[in-house]
Amino acid sequence: MTRSATVTLRSNRGTNVEEVEASVLATDAALIDKARRQAGISGTEFRTGEVLPA
Repeated sequence: MTRSATVTLRSNRGTNVEEVEASVLATDAALIDKARRQAGISGTEFRTGEVLPA
């Protein structure tokens, strides 16, 4: 089973909003990391991320 989530990412480049799909067992941290990689934001550029409520 999977779930869709909207994640807001803040980095040196500004703010990005990404849609990700992950297991229903995935933690918010895992969703944020997946969204960061999907957006092409490196670990050094990344500042914060937030999973938005459905």
